[in-house]
Amino acid sequence: MKVDFRNINANHVGAGSIFFLYGNYRKTFDVFCEFVQEELMKKSSNVKVHHCSVSECIKIINGQCDLFESSVKCFCIKNVEDNHLDKVSKFFEEKNCVFILESGNYTKSKKITDYFLKSEALSIASFDNDLTRHSITKMLFPNVTQSVRDEIVKIISSTDEELYSAFRKISLLLDDINYLRNYNTSKQSFLSGLDLIPLIRFLLQTVMRERIVKSQNFSKISIQNRDAIRHLLNAELLQKSGVEISRGYVYQLILNHA
Repeated sequence: MKVDFRNINANHVGAGSIFFLYGNYRKTFDVFCEFVQEELMKKSSNVKVHHCSVSECIKIINGQCDLFESSVKCFCIKNVEDNHLDKVSKFFEEKNCVFILESGNYTKSKKITDYFLKSEALSIASFDNDLTRHSITKMLFPNVTQSVRDEIVKIISSTDEELYSAFRKISLLLDDINYLRNYNTSKQSFLSGLDLIPLIRFLLQTVMRERIVKSQNFSKISIQNRDAIRHLLNAELLQKSGVEISRGYVYQLILNHA
């Protein structure tokens, strides 16, 4: 059954779900896998995630020895092609698993794409166009305004950053559309493009959100310092009072002295 990213929500995610992504926009796969995993973890405390090939997936399923195992297994599988049809058609029999599949080479996956489009699986078009970018943005941020969604689409249309990383950062900037408008990741690090005061405030916002929603982690930055908020506020005061501090000093405030 054909659907768009915008039509997917928590109600579609659960044991027995099968998702099939097809099209030429490969960047959405990791983003969608993470979305599904997070929704699964809200419903079950025992979720096991496997990024694997079709053959590896079959081995894992066949290797299950505990008939009473309660974990939900989530399989993220890329490069699914016509020669895998007989194997993946059996996935519909697995009631305690979730499968997220991505089609492989277009010329080698026409039959399997047609199969999934006619099946009960949710088949999601993912093409390199703004329609797909608006759709996945709507899925991830269903409550933002149209103007904010337009800004997000502009960002992910032009960035050369991984889509997963870009969306994680954007989620921290939704409270201020001006931050979104100034966001520019193309060919440079997002953080390195910020002046010192905006950098400090961005990290403050990151720390506070980290405290409120512990499941959200900002890219590769790990907020380890329990006193990070106090240190960052003091750093902002020092900078405003004319004391020269470095970017390295700011980073060390949150990464050291856990």
